[in-house]
Amino acid sequence: MNYIIEITGGIGYHLMATSFIKWLNEKYPKSKIITISAYPDLFEYNPRIYRNLHLSQPYLFEDYLKGNDYRRGSPYQMIEYYREEDKMHLMELFPKAFGFNKYNTNPESEIYLTKGEEMDGQMYAQQNFPLVTFQGFGGLPPGMAPNKDKVDSNQRDMQYNFACKVVNLLLKNGLKVLQIRGPSEPIIPNTLQLNIPFRNLLPILKYSKGHVGIDSSMMHASAALKKPQLIFWGQTHVDNLGYQGEGVFNISNKYGMHCRPHIQLPDREGMFFFKSKNEGKEFEYSNEELENYITKFVDFIK
Repeated sequence: MNYIIEITGGIGYHLMATSFIKWLNEKYPKSKIITISAYPDLFEYNPRIYRNLHLSQPYLFEDYLKGNDYRRGSPYQMIEYYREEDKMHLMELFPKAFGFNKYNTNPESEIYLTKGEEMDGQMYAQQNFPLVTFQGFGGLPPGMAPNKDKVDSNQRDMQYNFACKVVNLLLKNGLKVLQIRGPSEPIIPNTLQLNIPFRNLLPILKYSKGHVGIDSSMMHASAALKKPQLIFWGQTHVDNLGYQGEGVFNISNKYGMHCRPHIQLPDREGMFFFKSKNEGKEFEYSNEELENYITKFVDFIK
């Protein structure tokens, strides 16, 4: 039986979903896997995938779906994800969410790059050595389009002044900083800027010294490429969406990680965010605290 896996959502979700493709391929090696997704470029050159299609592919049912085992699911809606106690990582829940009634107990995301992509990334990183990537602002909520009046995203985003402080400390330590941002997000002064597709950023990340930012797409890409990362957590939770291990620095204060803006429940919390009396305090650190966190990360990557 061939499996067709439909994947919707943001870039970070797609990157996490590569761990499910790996799990599925290893559990059912004789089955062909067809992915239908919003970001098929993230599955490009993946040897585990037989066909890699976009959600808008013409004649999808008759030419590709008919006669195969078609699966769709949402790990965000699993009780193991949204309950407070014994939280599980989103990647662990993909198999159960997609109807296989199992957990992925050792999830590992994957990115496959071509030799040409690797050469481009290596060259850019060498020309801007020592380079780190920085993403202080995350994706827009579901259903929102980029515009100059970006909605309040304090659930994950750094405040602008805080982001500037982080970048200035990185620069002070002799690093060059490539800012990863969307078209509606502000430019941090003295950062490198590239207007290229997200996939083209991946080889640059691979050959950089590491990544600094928030719970968003480049954090997941950094984990897939096994790069050091320094992540400041807002209201989303590290146990659900973050990573552990050598070279991973997860930073939060007592006001952080106190709600679930990514849960797609019937109350539409994913669209209309929960407001807390402590909102806006998630990134309150003294200058000394912030400098200590940056120093530990810089010492590790050097």
